[in-house]
Amino acid sequence: MQRSTTAGLVGIAVALAAAAAAACSGDGTDGSGGDEGGGTAAGSFDEARLVEMVNETDRLTAELDAVELRLMQRCLEDRGFTVHDQLYFAPEPEPAETETLFDYYPYDGWLLEKEEAERFGFGSWSWTDEGRESDLAAEYDEYRGIDAADDALAEGSPEAGGARFENDAFEALSPQDRYDWYVAFYGEAIAADENGHLVGEDRAPAEEADEGEIDMDEQPDYVEPEPGGCKREMIDALYEGLELVVEGGEGEEYSAAYWHYRPATPTEDFAAMAEVKTRYRERIAGAEGDLVDCLAERGRPGWAFDEEGSLPVSDYLYELYTGEADVHDHPDLPDDAPADYEGKLAFEIALAVDVAECGDETGFRETARQAHEDTQADYYLSIETETYAWQDQIRGILTHAQELLEA
Repeated sequence: MQRSTTAGLVGIAVALAAAAAAACSGDGTDGSGGDEGGGTAAGSFDEARLVEMVNETDRLTAELDAVELRLMQRCLEDRGFTVHDQLYFAPEPEPAETETLFDYYPYDGWLLEKEEAERFGFGSWSWTDEGRESDLAAEYDEYRGIDAADDALAEGSPEAGGARFENDAFEALSPQDRYDWYVAFYGEAIAADENGHLVGEDRAPAEEADEGEIDMDEQPDYVEPEPGGCKREMIDALYEGLELVVEGGEGEEYSAAYWHYRPATPTEDFAAMAEVKTRYRERIAGAEGDLVDCLAERGRPGWAFDEEGSLPVSDYLYELYTGEADVHDHPDLPDDAPADYEGKLAFEIALAVDVAECGDETGFRETARQAHEDTQADYYLSIETETYAWQDQIRGILTHAQELLEA
């Protein structure tokens, strides 16, 4: 069942699908990228069919977001609330269409093509004041297809000539009226937690509040307040009920409990994603060792892949540019590391080129690419039947929601 968030679920669903894709990049190939071990070669399956499955899942999720909000809006207006917080009711953009299952690779952030590495390094210089003000920054944005004005507009920047949505009418309401709206929207418990400051009724943060009325074997660090108001009416009308689900817990430093109600998409099986990521690391372990050895031969010893299967170059370069050490496991900077911006930029570019060349010379890039594509295919094929069943279930919920709206 899905967590109780109603706004922005399309973005979450897309992120989850991307996370699943990245995590599932190591099952079914041997270390050389073949399909020995039962993997499905990426070229031997109907990618177009699976891409359409992903897009239909995103479309259904967006439709469900919209119909939930329409039901909640009608509930609010039946209670006399006609001015709404547009943070929740502003139209969401259509979900982006997925065109291929292979538009992302796990190494994209640190194993660049040599041409890009020679020109821009890893792009870490762009974090700095000198980098942002340099001519190279504009060239880098153009190379990546970034338009600063478009980005500002998308984020609602005043400099871009406007906001993402207008909320003046709601903001003009008195604090008490706005608080009453939130109580009607998602219930007293959440309103007091999130909006109590409007009426001078601030609560302790939920993680510090007394949640003793909830029957759980072990008390999580955080318990989400239970939905009420029109949100609860919508949940009760469309779904089988609420379930309090603990995320994290044994063996982890932090745990939290959230209310779920939507049928979960197959891509939300985080345990499966973690397992597949582990298999991915096992499959490319030999290639990782070859890449690290290549860097050592070029005078860059001490590198090791992190738990995500990446070289921690960003943390390394953060220390170079800021002088601030971090807790991540990467080699120490050389004693003669440059102190000026131009020297640091040259240092970064040289490192990026060495990594790119080692990725090609050792075969790491090709091994990881093939492993990713093969196991991505295997992953989506493995959830295909379950995904179609989920889609049918959501279509049934949408039909019921439409009947409620027309009643």
